Amino acid sequence: MWEKLTHLFRVPELRKRILFTLGAIIIFRLGTHIPVPGVDPEALKNFFAQQGGGLFDFLNMFTGGALKRFSLFALGVMPYINASIIFSLLTAVVPKLKEMQQQGREGQRKITMYTRWSTLALAIVQAATMSMLIVNAGMASGGVWFYVMSIITLTTGTIYLMWLGERMTENGIGNGISMIIMIGILARFPAQLATTYNDITTGSVSPFWGIALILLFVVVIGGVTMIQQGQRKIVIQYAKRTSGRRVYGGHMSHLPIRVNQGGVIPIIFASALLTIPLTLTQFIPSLSFLTPYVTNGSYTYIIAYVLLIFFFTYFYSSIVFDPKDVAKNVRDSGGFIPGVRPGKPTADYISGVLNRILLVGAVFLAGIAVLPYLFAWVSGIRGMYLIGGTSLLIVVGVGLDTIMQIEAHLVMRHYESLTKSGGLLGRRKG
Repeated sequence: MWEKLTHLFRVPELRKRILFTLGAIIIFRLGTHIPVPGVDPEALKNFFAQQGGGLFDFLNMFTGGALKRFSLFALGVMPYINASIIFSLLTAVVPKLKEMQQQGREGQRKITMYTRWSTLALAIVQAATMSMLIVNAGMASGGVWFYVMSIITLTTGTIYLMWLGERMTENGIGNGISMIIMIGILARFPAQLATTYNDITTGSVSPFWGIALILLFVVVIGGVTMIQQGQRKIVIQYAKRTSGRRVYGGHMSHLPIRVNQGGVIPIIFASALLTIPLTLTQFIPSLSFLTPYVTNGSYTYIIAYVLLIFFFTYFYSSIVFDPKDVAKNVRDSGGFIPGVRPGKPTADYISGVLNRILLVGAVFLAGIAVLPYLFAWVSGIRGMYLIGGTSLLIVVGVGLDTIMQIEAHLVMRHYESLTKSGGLLGRRKG
């Protein structure tokens, strides 16, 4: 295993990408410990202790503890995620944006620019709202100077994380924004596991549930790995054609359709979107009557969570995978699906297979997301959602994508794969 790991640093480009990613992670973690001036740390600590695993603990999970310290990165990348969701939805319904998306790289550049400006606007609004809450709760003295400094600091932190995530995607390994979210979640794991251990040792929770929690981790990690790597392969037959003295085609290939097309995107989008009503009820007194219905772990919250996961699973797939384009490409390359006519029948066949596969993936994602809440109700373990299915799903999903990118670099340069044939990722030696 150590020999395989040394392969990572034998490829100069891969070594630079890994070191760049590690450096960016260090910067992110350092930023979570730089507090905004003017905030009483003891009052902030007591405030989170009184929340008892509510909204702010949930948001704190995605920022890696930055919100609990009210630090430079207290908002995390949530404004960017929310802006991305908004423009993903608008692209599907606004013809101008859809046309822009179909323009290729130039159109995508414009959409990215709009997303960045939207992130700035959302960050300013969230920073102002968060600063107002801090002052109203007596954790800061207030005043114009504090508001200006706090809003500028928090907004700058979010914009910097957005820029850092894009640089990690371009110059590092894996998706930068997803990596930042994963590191934030992992940073919270030790504290939550320690809380669970204390509950067991003090007798608040039965040791049986501690063993059950470990088994839950194993099942979730194994299930996520299986679903993330699962594919449905559609057979493609290529007809023979003669050009001069050479005969081309006549072979068979496969069109792989992943069970989980969106990866961790549906979970991240659904979690980010559900923070909006939670935040509104905290900051708008007239909406306080909705708090029991939108609180993390309530029945209505879980139902909305499941519905959003289903929606984003199908919606994201419709963006990244178009059966009509695939059918057209197969026909143009001289291929066909045995027993299916080219053109629209092929597109309908691929669409039918895709919908059935996505249903399996969406059911699994929803089940994994809801499982921690069910386990918490039965076992009484606090903050289960912080170390349960959603968190593990994001961590394992991002981890697998990162490993696949590393393996692609290794195999491309004829190094041995990190995993043996039939192993974790089912890849063969390069």
